[in-house]
Amino acid sequence: MRYRTDYSAALLNEAPEVLQLGNWRLHYQAYARRSDDPRAPVLLLGGAFQSFRSFAGEVSELLGEHPVILLDLPSQGGNLQLAPELGLEQLADLIAAFAQELRLPALLPIGLSYGSALAALFAARHPQRCTRLLLAGITAFGRPGARLLLQEGLALLAEGSTEAFAHGALTGLLNPLRLQQTGVSPVFRKALLRQIQRLSPGEVERYRQNSQRLLDFQGFSRHPGCPTLVLAGEHDHFTQPWEHAQFAAACANASCALIHNADHLAQFERREACAGLYNPFLRGAALPPRHPGSSLLAPSQLLQLEKRHEPRLPPSQRQARLRHRDGGEWTVELRELGFFGGLLTVELPQSKPARGWQLLCKDLPPQPLLPLRHDADGLAFVFPHSDQLASQALAMQFQQNELPTAACA
Repeated sequence: MRYRTDYSAALLNEAPEVLQLGNWRLHYQAYARRSDDPRAPVLLLGGAFQSFRSFAGEVSELLGEHPVILLDLPSQGGNLQLAPELGLEQLADLIAAFAQELRLPALLPIGLSYGSALAALFAARHPQRCTRLLLAGITAFGRPGARLLLQEGLALLAEGSTEAFAHGALTGLLNPLRLQQTGVSPVFRKALLRQIQRLSPGEVERYRQNSQRLLDFQGFSRHPGCPTLVLAGEHDHFTQPWEHAQFAAACANASCALIHNADHLAQFERREACAGLYNPFLRGAALPPRHPGSSLLAPSQLLQLEKRHEPRLPPSQRQARLRHRDGGEWTVELRELGFFGGLLTVELPQSKPARGWQLLCKDLPPQPLLPLRHDADGLAFVFPHSDQLASQALAMQFQQNELPTAACA
């Protein structure tokens, strides 16, 4: 590997190097302080809606101690090549083939969101090529509520409902109830929403393929064995802290750190807190129990972390109605109401549609609703937040109240 030594953030906008491996094109940029640097390089793998320029801060922070490689696999980032036949495992194997072709030493992968699944699979399937592993925004466990929201997003895209999809996707990435804590500005939210709304047909197809890979993934047959650090935003609802902790517990040598006042985009919302952990961990230094902006979970906590993540509001009016777009309306009793979902009691027909439901509550506009499970406890549901005005009205109810926590869908 010959590294570029003239790094500047502006270079991240330039055309990448392209490595052809069989039918597949891999895009990358590689930087170091010296062109023949023999040290283990950091490999950055991003998530949905991210490109190389998303990591300008990380590259600057890491280059002082490591070479840095940014990699876009087919259908990732700025790589427009479609790869519907490749699953997550095959993409992880492409990372190993990339390292072999360029004769790289064992890597230090950093995987964020969708990239976390690829980085973790690479480490588990090719342990000799991975020396330390850092993950944030674990996306590979498939919590039922998260899977349902991914499926709804794909259905909205298939219908051409890009506005509804964009609002739902934004709510998953940036928790509206925690904007004050996370410090996400209205300007940043608006820019990200606009980016999602303006996805090209090719970008939509790549998002569809990547989401389908997550839905098709059957789970880890083995977990990474190298030293691993998992970072969890404490307010992340899309990939919740307990999921990060359970993943760490399943690894042979892993720790989990909570990033305070952050949600799914922790590395951007709390850059200094995350950066303060990157280099110490990657160089093998012991991490303190508490670090500015973060705290390390004790091993005994990893399987005990509270799954009750979402605030719920005891309904002031328990009587509500459930309506379907194809006809039919039912009286329901609200037992729990949260911003992301809830629980109600209702008698529905045996064969009920999966989509097209609205919850009609007093003092709220109709809320799109997705049934999650129906059992003796009632009908659990999630809100897809595909209707911007309805979502904002619901958020206002919770922002005006000090709320207890209750089970999340």
